[in-house]
Amino acid sequence: MRIERAELTFLNLPMVQPELWAWGRRDSYTVGLVELHTDSGVVGLGEVIVAMGPNANVVRAIFEQMAEIFVGESPLASERLTAKVMSTGWYAFHRTAALVLGGLEMACWDAAGKHLGQPVCALMGGALRLSFPSMYFVQGNDDLDVMIAGARDAVERGFRTIYFKVGIDEERDVELVHRTREALGPGPRIRVDANEAWSPGTAVRILRRMAPAVIEYIEQPTLMHDIEALAQVRARSGVAVAANQASWGKYAILEIVRRGAADVIMTDLHQEGGLMAMKKVLGLCEMAGLPFVNHAYNATTLTLSAHMHVMSTSPVCFLAMQGHPDYFADDYVREPLDYGDGTMKFSERPGLGVEIDPDKAARYRAAFEAEGMSTAYAASRGGRVLAVPSQ
Repeated sequence: MRIERAELTFLNLPMVQPELWAWGRRDSYTVGLVELHTDSGVVGLGEVIVAMGPNANVVRAIFEQMAEIFVGESPLASERLTAKVMSTGWYAFHRTAALVLGGLEMACWDAAGKHLGQPVCALMGGALRLSFPSMYFVQGNDDLDVMIAGARDAVERGFRTIYFKVGIDEERDVELVHRTREALGPGPRIRVDANEAWSPGTAVRILRRMAPAVIEYIEQPTLMHDIEALAQVRARSGVAVAANQASWGKYAILEIVRRGAADVIMTDLHQEGGLMAMKKVLGLCEMAGLPFVNHAYNATTLTLSAHMHVMSTSPVCFLAMQGHPDYFADDYVREPLDYGDGTMKFSERPGLGVEIDPDKAARYRAAFEAEGMSTAYAASRGGRVLAVPSQ
């Protein structure tokens, strides 16, 4: 089986309501659908990251350069293809390369599984589990009563982990966490994500104020480049720390482990550059005795299914996984992921077990062509400037 051609299609998926975070807001998701066509008739599916940047034209240029390396090769040789891409010079720009390479490599695994009649998890050693508990992402709102009611409703539906974006305003953030704990009682877990908004001192001060509410962990409170800051927050705040943006790439993760800078490692196939790269991180976490939680760049059915196929093969994925498919008003697949009872499940059909709905894909391709790329960064709109840390 050989790859004959690779296609990239940009889609704009509608959201139920805007998503608010420390860097701004987004009103829709731009997704890059990858289709690898093979000489056996099998088409492998993957996704590249577009919504978080860089510009869609840049993503396409990178894709076309990498696709030349994939064409003519076997999708069964993902390690060889990754090495070929990196050896052309992309090794020096891993963070950017991984956003695109991850989608191409994902499509290789999907094609391989379909060709062999096996789910991807079987090709990676076999599944230890077929479902995962999921966190519930409570959407930001200026009215905290609305957010607390959303958290209470999620718990009543079966979710046991509630997730908030913080780094908006200190008093607002502290009040939100304490009122949520009071409303939910001692059982459900609360995790918060500051998206690098805080300086180390600010993070320690705010987290000490939040600590009596018993937080599961704070995700990336400080700048992604400063691992020592994470270590300081972990040592001084009394709250567990999860590294996400800081754990972008295996060498950064190794350094986090060496310095004891995090209690939880968070990354994904797009930060690492593929499913196999993600699998290797899971092995590192297992050796270090650290739990792993996936990072959901895209909360689409395709990407979350890929995450679960890899995570199912490791014992370190026992905390609630990240993902919020209910943010989408619609997906572009025939069977969108449902986690209404607090649990995510993946298909054991060959490959990633996901099929595209061609009518929906055409509709959301037209939306991209009409609207252009949807961005999540405030600074890219109307000349605004926004930097972190902001507190």
